[in-house]
Amino acid sequence: MTLSRLLPIALIISVAACSPSKKESTASTEEPMPKKASYKLEKQWATDTLLRTPESVLYDAERDVIYVSNVNMNPWEKDGNGFISKVSSSGEITDLEWVTGFNGPKGMALVGTSLFVADLDELVEIDVTTGEVKSKTVIEGATGMNDISADDQGTLYISDSNENKIFRVKDGKAEVFKEGLPGRPNGQLVVGSHLFAAFSAAQQFYDIDITTSEMTLIADSIGAGDGITPTPEAGVYLLSDWQGEIFIIGDEIGKKTLLHTKNENKNTADIWFMMDQELVLVPTFFDNRVVAYKLIKG
Repeated sequence: MTLSRLLPIALIISVAACSPSKKESTASTEEPMPKKASYKLEKQWATDTLLRTPESVLYDAERDVIYVSNVNMNPWEKDGNGFISKVSSSGEITDLEWVTGFNGPKGMALVGTSLFVADLDELVEIDVTTGEVKSKTVIEGATGMNDISADDQGTLYISDSNENKIFRVKDGKAEVFKEGLPGRPNGQLVVGSHLFAAFSAAQQFYDIDITTSEMTLIADSIGAGDGITPTPEAGVYLLSDWQGEIFIIGDEIGKKTLLHTKNENKNTADIWFMMDQELVLVPTFFDNRVVAYKLIKG
């Protein structure tokens, strides 16, 4: 075959070799990443301002009543002017001075028909069916008890902000559960074998293993960490900064601000979540109200 006839054939072979081969479809078959949920709070109601420096709230679902602890100005003085109020689930104050004679009543826990109140160095037990004080127990070594949470057996865990301790009260007997803690332990929440704790001076949120006492840091920069409350979603919590901020915290969420009232000089103290109505109850301390917000997931 002559060279003149070979050249066109060689050219065809060369072009074919350099042309890209047909590829399979590059369209992704992977599932799209799920969109992360967003959350917000919408105000639903507020009490009037007859409350006196409300510090903590607790919703009694069985009796459909909200208990409010009022420190009445100075939260750390033994002045005898503190009291507990009853508020309806729609925000009406039904009994302003339901139980009186407290000094600086703060955190509360409900076990059966007993409402336990942390009052500086005393643990006060109230019968919620009668409003009578059943007992007052001085906790040795306590000076600034703040928040309380109970486990399923009725054991109480009580923070002492002044002493940097957490007390445990079981079967009426008190002991130091943990001491030498970061600055000013405040909010307490027992979930199973875990005690979640907020530290207002250290500005940190910890998970404490009740069995081993091991502490795991969940979040920092939480401001003056105060109340902790669960949400309907496992592992997702609401946490308040007393100065006027509420965070939502979870493994997949991280830490996000839902409410910011610092510029309005409205505090957000020891909060509570009403599961049935999905309402966050917020005692506003010097603003003298309880405000309810709907937690909305987008």
